[in-house]
Amino acid sequence: MMSIYTYPTIYFVIIIFGLFNYKKYRNNLFLNLFLYFLVYSFLTEVIGTYFGRVLLIKNNFIYNTWNIVNHLFYAFFFLSRVTTKNKRKLITGLIIFYILFSIINISFFKNYLNQVLINNIIIGSLLIVFVIMVYYTELLNSDAILSIKKSLFFWISIGVLLSNIILIPVWVFAEFFSYEGIYTYIILASNIIMSLCFITGFLISKKSHNN
Repeated sequence: MMSIYTYPTIYFVIIIFGLFNYKKYRNNLFLNLFLYFLVYSFLTEVIGTYFGRVLLIKNNFIYNTWNIVNHLFYAFFFLSRVTTKNKRKLITGLIIFYILFSIINISFFKNYLNQVLINNIIIGSLLIVFVIMVYYTELLNSDAILSIKKSLFFWISIGVLLSNIILIPVWVFAEFFSYEGIYTYIILASNIIMSLCFITGFLISKKSHNN
């Protein structure tokens, strides 16, 4: 069985790298918010693990809340890098759709406290993938593409994109997976890949490219 410290440790390590390299992105609002989001994710794992593995009570509401915040945070995070007016309107419309879908799903179809909001996760993940792809189209049409490796935004996008691409099929076929078997290892692998991308970004990004 996986250690109860695995995911809190992963987030803790990312946060440490983020703090040691804080001077590289301290002038950017969204990158500052990213650090706060990592702290929130760390606390979610600590509290969620304590509820589920120590107290042995349902912790669905903790992770349901995190998933919704996660989807909205990254949607707005990458929207901040999109400058084309029509693309921004499209993304904003999709975000509003996601919020409305979440409200309806929670109000009429799913038990927020005791069930995993799988439909929310799938739609939210697709939203994030779409926004990141729009962000990439903007990069391809700008001079920023020439020094993309020096941007923390880019490394965050790679980590988030790969994680969601790996996990979307898992959620689509969730009923066929054992939560104590292959599912566990796929989740772990996606988190490790994402964390390595984040850490790489903290290490090699340059202040001049994190504005």
